[in-house]
Amino acid sequence: MAHETAAGQLSELCVDTLGVFRGCDAVGRGVSRRQLATLRSAGVIERLLPDTYRMTSVRPSELQTLRAALHWAGDSAVVAGRSAGWLYGFEGVEASVPEIVVPRQIRARAPGVVVHTHTVETRGALLRREHRGFPVTGPEPTLVALAATLDAEAFEIACEDARRRRLTSVPALHGYLARHGRTRRAGIFVMRRLLAELDPVHPARSTLEVKTRRLLAGSGLTGFVRELPLEWNGRTYLYDFAFEESRTILETNGRRWHDDPADYEHDNEKWSVPGRLGYRIVFATWDKVVRHPETLLRELSATLAA
Repeated sequence: MAHETAAGQLSELCVDTLGVFRGCDAVGRGVSRRQLATLRSAGVIERLLPDTYRMTSVRPSELQTLRAALHWAGDSAVVAGRSAGWLYGFEGVEASVPEIVVPRQIRARAPGVVVHTHTVETRGALLRREHRGFPVTGPEPTLVALAATLDAEAFEIACEDARRRRLTSVPALHGYLARHGRTRRAGIFVMRRLLAELDPVHPARSTLEVKTRRLLAGSGLTGFVRELPLEWNGRTYLYDFAFEESRTILETNGRRWHDDPADYEHDNEKWSVPGRLGYRIVFATWDKVVRHPETLLRELSATLAA
């Protein structure tokens, strides 16, 4: 087979795999190992992992690297851990190297790839599904894996983002732990602890809300309800944190201005409703929560005590 024909065969082979292919699959299409070596020397293809290559005409990307790891590990490999969280787009989750899970009997090891294993008994706990064209662990096992690797705040941000986007829910996470939480996986305990703290109905709508909740909890100010509904003139407005006994609302405000005039008018009306109903309101801005938390806590404590 001529080199031009061999390159064409490879292009067809990896048209749906981001330019990635296995050498054994190329041989199955009639491309010899010698031709692969020649194309590699010519810079037409590049070896990424054992018997795993990419067409250099395809722009390198993180997705391509992840696809290469799956090709290398075999058809039973599934995206897991940080790579799964990144693939789902969980807020703040990044994956510096591909992370996958394979059956224990597959002894796959290679530099630059994090490989986990599962047994026949634990395979069901992966909740394998397809997402963006990749086999990936379900949102619940992905979050459990992240619980073991992220710090507490980063994990809560990722978990709340998953809830906010309806990829999972508190009942779904409790259900997953009931079925698969008897193992000794490191993230199980962390997940249980976070679920005990989260509002079961209302996920945080922003990273600022997560940081604010953690600031309040860390300061012993836990007597609040989330998303307090207040009605005025036939409309219902929701408020982030409400200390009902003290008639005090703490509202996160992460934007300095509004581009939409209708949004601006809505917020002005929203901020006026608590006062009409006998509530005092304190605003938690990004600057106060992140840079000057003691100032915010003093202001909130004074308002609670007033």
